[in-house]
Amino acid sequence: MLNSRTMIHCWLTPWSAASGWIWVRATLAEALEVDPAVLLIARDARGKPQLGGVLNDWHFSLSHSGGWALLVLAHVQAVGVDLESPRPRPRLLALAQRYFTAAEADILHSLPEAERLQAFYALWTAKEAVLKAAGVGIGYGLARVGMAWRAAGWDVNRFAGALAPAAAWQLHRLALPAPLIGHIAWRGPERLIRLMESAD
Repeated sequence: MLNSRTMIHCWLTPWSAASGWIWVRATLAEALEVDPAVLLIARDARGKPQLGGVLNDWHFSLSHSGGWALLVLAHVQAVGVDLESPRPRPRLLALAQRYFTAAEADILHSLPEAERLQAFYALWTAKEAVLKAAGVGIGYGLARVGMAWRAAGWDVNRFAGALAPAAAWQLHRLALPAPLIGHIAWRGPERLIRLMESAD
């Protein structure tokens, strides 16, 4: 069993559609010291995968992009992760105006063009991580998860509806190999994060 139940454990690995979920099951089973064959993974009413049985007090989240995957695991703590491998977005500002808050779109517009793409994907992954942790889909509304630009990065600002208040949330940008961008989010007190890389 993982030696720290107050830590959020993360794994970064190459992702294959054919074997990805086999790796997820094997990684979770090894971390939780159970047989992969008996590891129960079910989906809730919104389709979010979750652990069942005696391990239902453990929560995990998965995201994959650009041939890579991030898996996170936490004890008694709903957690969300989102990973993106940035690709050019010719209509980036139009997308920002459509899906983000007016303040966020203004910030992206004000940034030098060379920095704008990274900032866009950082904002997107921050919002998606929060929505995943909350167990709601993107249909909840990206603009309802308001972020503020602070010290060349995004932080929680103003959340609407059931996700409020934003001050109750933690948001952490992971230090990942370029060009990957990823965030972890959870509602609750701060926790240590341990990032591990997997070769397969």
